[in-house]
Amino acid sequence: MGKKIVKAENISFRCKEIPLTRKELKNLLNHRIPCLCCGMEMLHPDIYIKLMENENLKGKAPEVIRLLEPYERIMHPVERQVFNMFKSLAVKYPDKNFQQLLIMKKEVHELALVKIQSGIFNKISFYRRILPKKIARQIRKLIIKTNDIIFTPEPYKPFSRRIFIHKIKGIVSHIESEKIREEILTIARRLPRSSDEVCAFVVKNARKRPEIIALNLIHPSVGTFEHLLPKCMKGQNNSLNFALECTYCNNSRHHYPIAVQIEENPYMPENAQIQVEKLISLCKKDLCKYEYVENLAKTLNDLSDGIINIEIKSLCS
Repeated sequence: MGKKIVKAENISFRCKEIPLTRKELKNLLNHRIPCLCCGMEMLHPDIYIKLMENENLKGKAPEVIRLLEPYERIMHPVERQVFNMFKSLAVKYPDKNFQQLLIMKKEVHELALVKIQSGIFNKISFYRRILPKKIARQIRKLIIKTNDIIFTPEPYKPFSRRIFIHKIKGIVSHIESEKIREEILTIARRLPRSSDEVCAFVVKNARKRPEIIALNLIHPSVGTFEHLLPKCMKGQNNSLNFALECTYCNNSRHHYPIAVQIEENPYMPENAQIQVEKLISLCKKDLCKYEYVENLAKTLNDLSDGIINIEIKSLCS
């Protein structure tokens, strides 16, 4: 997909004064704010930090499940599926911790993951038939090396989706056809992530300490400050340029413009409207500021070329 670049000098902010301090913006997360992008309810980061300090997360699964159950409703879909798997396993194996339970399930999930990965590599390999010989050889070499990793039960270094995509991006950058470049990269990006597939979560996290596994079930739901205009494009570092997004959506966006984020999350305009309506309700309780909401709506509209067109008439009612 083509990455649309928005120039910082084309974006104007409605209010000149900073409407909310970082602390005030962060405090909004105490009021069950939905993520601007995915619409999932977010967790206040202070709650997450407090959980990080809880030594009981290292313990037996039943105790950890009791600690995490209050946050089950805000878990993202994959994490919730894994949590339910832990609840089922803990009934049969109450003396095991989260890592031990994942290790028990690792083999079957690893086979499922390899099946998905190898299918994607085969689709990429198909393009060798229509590519210049040098580029075709580079792809073949990378695929062979990668297959050696995923088909080895205990590889020296585990497969890294991020590194593979980085390498394939370097190879296809020499392809003249933009269409073919984007097709190959689109296929590569379908490689499972731990946030998208249960099998990838199990395989990735089975290597980690039990307390880290427990925290990873709720980490995607932690609320963050998302830069509406990325810092690399001279976006401001205050609430004039901040929106509240969950960690998952914030990390998934990287530095891409909002137009690209919407392409990958087609319900974002509706979810942005839902968040703004929640913020307006907080304004009426003097827990948020009207100027922040007005500026947020205007900035989202500008950066999305009007795709996100938020209705804020209720601000005045």
